Amino acid sequence: MLGKTILFILLGLLSTSALSLDHYKMVFDDIKNGKEGKVIKELAEGNSTHLTYLTSLGMNYIELAHNFNPKDCYKLYKIHDLISSWYDNFILTENIYYNDYDEEKEYNDSLAYRCKKVDFADINYFIKPKLVDKGLSLIRIAILNGDLNAVRLLIDLKDSDKIPYSYIINLINRLKKDNKININQYVSFLIGQDYLTAQNIDPINALQQFANARDINDQSLSYLIAYAKIEEQIEFFLDDKHNFSEEDYKYKNKVIDKKSLEDIHENASRGDIKSLLYLSQHYVNETKLNQALMYFNQACSLSSSRACEIYKLRRDLSRRSDLYPLLEKFDKDTPDPEIAIAIAKWCESHNKDLTAIYFYSYVADNNPKLFLNYVKSPRILEKISSKYDYDSNLEQKIYWLEAAANAGSFSSKQTLSEMYMKGDYVIKNYDKAIYWHQRYCFDEQYEYTQGSCTALNILRQDPQLQRALNNGDMDAQYEIGSMFIEHETLYDIGIDLLEKAAKQGHFSAEMILRLKRQKNHINFSG
Repeated sequence: MLGKTILFILLGLLSTSALSLDHYKMVFDDIKNGKEGKVIKELAEGNSTHLTYLTSLGMNYIELAHNFNPKDCYKLYKIHDLISSWYDNFILTENIYYNDYDEEKEYNDSLAYRCKKVDFADINYFIKPKLVDKGLSLIRIAILNGDLNAVRLLIDLKDSDKIPYSYIINLINRLKKDNKININQYVSFLIGQDYLTAQNIDPINALQQFANARDINDQSLSYLIAYAKIEEQIEFFLDDKHNFSEEDYKYKNKVIDKKSLEDIHENASRGDIKSLLYLSQHYVNETKLNQALMYFNQACSLSSSRACEIYKLRRDLSRRSDLYPLLEKFDKDTPDPEIAIAIAKWCESHNKDLTAIYFYSYVADNNPKLFLNYVKSPRILEKISSKYDYDSNLEQKIYWLEAAANAGSFSSKQTLSEMYMKGDYVIKNYDKAIYWHQRYCFDEQYEYTQGSCTALNILRQDPQLQRALNNGDMDAQYEIGSMFIEHETLYDIGIDLLEKAAKQGHFSAEMILRLKRQKNHINFSG
């Protein structure tokens, strides 16, 4: 159908000269000589001398799927007969290919076919898929037996979209299942790269796979681990469930020995790639991404690696493309307020509030006034206040609660009112408690007309009563106090006003207080 993706197109992974090769001859020469079977038998006996032959043969099957001439009836029939003899010796899910083609295009292409007995459905739904399937089966065997070129080739095939994407994913998923039962370090190496090249990358699982592949003698593994560590920390940064904790992160990532750090720096300055990648991981652990990225990029400038290519693609093309350059510039030891705020605003715009707070805090801690020039969001200001505890950072706590309240945070106004009402961590101050409770009720365009706001509204709309209360008038104290005690949030202030009125001789205030005290001391034990 028109909406389907055309997945079988000419492969461009090999050199241009490869396209001129006679893949048909190579495949049928192999069948005639039985070399595939001989190589597989050698592998079973522990001889991997001709291992790379399987990868080469696998690519010939894949190339043949796209390069045979459908006008050559003899060859077409021979290929048709060949794949008709293959029954259950494939690795991919049965019938995975049946809906992978643009039928209209394939039909138009088939008009050029001259072999009337083999129609386009035979070619495109039967012959091509099975040739590709056979090729991938051979590449899989090569990977299982340690051909690193086969690993790279399969990732290239995945990244290139030159054959059906579903084929590669299906093959890798099968390898993942096999690897859980019997770990193969070359398969782990492949799976780790798959986690890093997926649309939604998974650096944590990638690192677990690379740990299984640590004995592979391939410099690219060090690059991939360094890059995965960088992405892992970014994922931790952007986790919207928990505040990022540097101490927790370091505790979970104690993998770098710092005793020889000075010597490693010296070696890195001479261009030693191993030292550069070591330092990249070290500074990730120190939550200094700018340093980690600097050393990683230096290593990439000295030698090419797939990890460098992946990073460049993500830096330039991913949804985070505008975040990476900022992270490269942000130095947490001497933070540039504008860079910190730019990162925080990126996080805020992507609903990563907790990470936004982490970067906003570098400005908030060092220059609160500058910070307030940039940030007006009550949500962010309120969460900034949550960073500080009441015991050791009370002044900062109140500062940011008030900033959030002034920006429109209802919960911050309520928190301040309750703090001053009950004397939690601060000296009781009923005037401040009423002030913030009124702000909670009446700062918006509309007015709250329920609960405690009703009582405050009566007071607000009667300036004469308010003046009398301010002047210590006992009748005003009684009137307001008897209203306030009907609402839990104003109860303590109500009692305080009634006590003041009673001390001045107000009989009704004294009676209410006695009733309240008697009620609170009734013995229900019988």
